[in-house]
Amino acid sequence: MKKMKKKVVAGVVTVGMVASMGTAFAATGAGVQVQNWYTTASGVVKSIVSGNFATYYASENDIHNNKVNSSIGQARQDIRDAGNAEKSRATDAVNAEVDAYIAQIQGAQAKIEASMPREYDAYVSVTNKETNTEVNKTGAANETALNSAIKNHQGVYIGRLNEGVAATQDAAVNELNEQIQATKDALSALLASEGENAQGEIEENLRNKLDALQAKLAKVQTAGVNNAKKAITDRGAELEQAAKAELDSIVQGIAMDPK
Repeated sequence: MKKMKKKVVAGVVTVGMVASMGTAFAATGAGVQVQNWYTTASGVVKSIVSGNFATYYASENDIHNNKVNSSIGQARQDIRDAGNAEKSRATDAVNAEVDAYIAQIQGAQAKIEASMPREYDAYVSVTNKETNTEVNKTGAANETALNSAIKNHQGVYIGRLNEGVAATQDAAVNELNEQIQATKDALSALLASEGENAQGEIEENLRNKLDALQAKLAKVQTAGVNNAKKAITDRGAELEQAAKAELDSIVQGIAMDPK
């Protein structure tokens, strides 16, 4: 600023010197001369001021721009640092929360895995016990029904044989087979109701029970049918023997009949 003032003063002095030299011997009025001098001096001063200010403006503007750029850089750095810090904080918080949840989930999984074998052992045990009870009940009912069916059919066929009708013997076999099939169907329906979670153990146990039951029923069936056949055969033999005896008696009476 001091340099600019010195330049302006120097310019005014120079104008003053030029004006003095140009009007030393003039007869023009003093007021006009002063006005002319002022106008010239003011123009010079303004020109000097404008030039100096342009240089000063450019210099100060560069300084200002440098400060602004520095402020912008500092602001960017501060924002970047704040953003990175917050990002790190938020990321750490999220990761910590995820780790906590994962730990909870893994803990729950470990408890479930530890208790699952006992849970399903108990389930299989209870289911097998219930199944065995039902199969035993079914087996007892089947055996009673089978014995009753055999007994009833034995009486029916002996009665029909007594009346001379022995053509429907296969009906008993068919009915018996139907009863056996019905039993198998009922047991199969019972099997179908069991769950898949312990299917292997339950089905194996059920198959063992059913195999034993069917073997027992087969023995009962064989013994019953054999007894029925024997009773029928015995009755047939009795009827045959009685019929032959009667025929023989008639034949023997031919000679003694005087007619």
